Order: sequence, then structure tokens, then C-alpha cells
Amino acid sequence: MEPENIPGLFGVSGKCTFEELRNGHINRTFLCSCGDERYVLQNIDREVFPSPENIESNIRKITAAFENAGEERVTVPAFLISGEKYHAELGGEIWRMYPYIPQKISPLTNRSWSCGLAFGTFIRVLSAKTVRLRPAGSTLHDCGRTFFSLSAMAGNSVNKRIDSTVISKLGSLKDTLEQVFTADFPKRNVHNDTKADNVIIGEKLAVIDLDTAMSGYAALDYGDMIRSLSGVTADMTVIRDATRGFAAGLEGTLTSDEVDSLYYGILYATGELAMRYLIDYISEAGYFKGKTPADCLARANSLLGQLNRFINSGDELTDIINSAFGR
Repeated sequence: MEPENIPGLFGVSGKCTFEELRNGHINRTFLCSCGDERYVLQNIDREVFPSPENIESNIRKITAAFENAGEERVTVPAFLISGEKYHAELGGEIWRMYPYIPQKISPLTNRSWSCGLAFGTFIRVLSAKTVRLRPAGSTLHDCGRTFFSLSAMAGNSVNKRIDSTVISKLGSLKDTLEQVFTADFPKRNVHNDTKADNVIIGEKLAVIDLDTAMSGYAALDYGDMIRSLSGVTADMTVIRDATRGFAAGLEGTLTSDEVDSLYYGILYATGELAMRYLIDYISEAGYFKGKTPADCLARANSLLGQLNRFINSGDELTDIINSAFGR
């Protein structure tokens, strides 16, 4: 369904124009211009997020937590109401809408530190025991399950081969991560999709795309942020700034064991994403919308190169983390 009839469901009248934004991999997102006002309009992917009532509940809790925290530096979108809900349903499709938040980055803005501060603050604000987020959909991060899916597909694939050394290295990574993130390792309310694009630097720092928020490892939020910000070269200056911002936002929230796990969160986030791209390459499942098999293979290879750099820089990365967290 196209978006023309949706703004009216949120009380937005008048003629609107729509520009589809293609930064995300899951939901369809539009920049909606209605007169002098601009909004972000999203069509929620029901295959990935089959329980809109859980997302609705989570967004209400997240919004209330930020309002109650009196946080001055970091916020979340002010979602529009349709009836009594933060989403509208039409023709079996789920839509959400909020005022567009303009970027206000200056030459003095430290983007890496700002992203770290935003995502660290997000975890801290939602750390209250009274905030219990519901599962947003299928498990977003499960390195073991992802690896077994990949290895089974690779073993049965005739036309699309993956080098056995790649599978072996990813299997070793899986074994290492399972020793760190054991069944009793603590989980928190986390964002679960901490790419740099999900922080808007405006009057405040705004953490967006809240559909994925639910229980998970703080280390994975940190790791995915570092993967996203540092690029294929694993820029240590960027990583240092982002880690300092993350620690500043957390204000001592994490336990010692959680701080120890942060380095492994980098490996987890990078390795698992590489596996997902390899799965899409073999199966052409289309999880990453608009990506051809060749695109998926190229992206996987880039991530595998990035993963190797993180592994080879393990001592330096651990020192950066310990320094930022005052250890």
C-alpha cells in the first residue's frame, strides 16, 4: 500500500508529498512533507515484526521512561497518536508517524562521541527494573542459530560456494562467544540496532527506530555501534571517541562482567552480520531488501575483513574500553 491515505489517520490534513528513504533494511520509510511541516512515516514489516501490540507497548514504556528521567541531552521521537495508539492499521498494514527531526551537525560536532552518548544513555534510562520491554519479534541476535543456518546452507549449496576456512573461522568465533555470553549472562533493555543512522544529532540527540528495542546484551549495542561507526579500516580514533561517549551515557550502569564483554560484542555484531549476508547470498531470501546476491557477497566479504581487523586489534580495543570505563 502506498502512503497517500495514511497521514490523515494521525490527524495530519492537507496535501502531502512523499519521498522514500532507503537507509534502512527492514521497514519502508518516507519523508512526508505536508505544507510547512515534515514527518517521518514508516510502514512496519509484519514478517520481521509480527506483534505490533508489543512494539506499541514498548514505545509507550520507552517514551515514559525518557519523560520521567528528565534527560536533557538525549530523547526519542514524539510519535503521533492515531485514536489512542502510536500506530495506525489500514488494509492489514501497520504505520507509524512522528515529526521529522532535522540534523544540526556543525564542524565542531563529534559524531562518534555523540552516538556513544546517545546509545549509552538509552540503556541507562531503560535500566529501571519497572521498565519491562516485550519481545519485538523473532530473536534479533543469535549467533549460534545464525551460524548453524549458514553452515547447513553452505554444505548443501552446489552453485554458491563459501570457502571452508571462512566457515571454520566463523565456527570458532561462535564457540568463543558462547563461552562469554552464557545462559546466565545478564541482559538489559537495549536498542538492538545501534547503527550510526539511528542517532539524529539535533537540538538533542534523538535515538530513533525503536521497533527492535527489547531485552538483550549491552555488549551487542556497543559492538554494533562500533562496527557501524568505525568503517572497514576499524578507525581507532573513532572507536575511542564512541567508547568514551558510551561510557559517559551509561554513568556506571554496567557491571564489571558486562564491561569485560564489550570487546566480544564488537566481534559478535560484526561476525553475525557477515553470516546473515552470506545466508542471503546463498538463499536469496531477501532479508536485506534491494540487495542482489552479488551485493550480499561483497558486503559479507567487507564485514569479514572488518572482523579480522577487530580480532587483530584485540589488545588495543580492550585498552580503549578499560580506559573509557576508568579501569
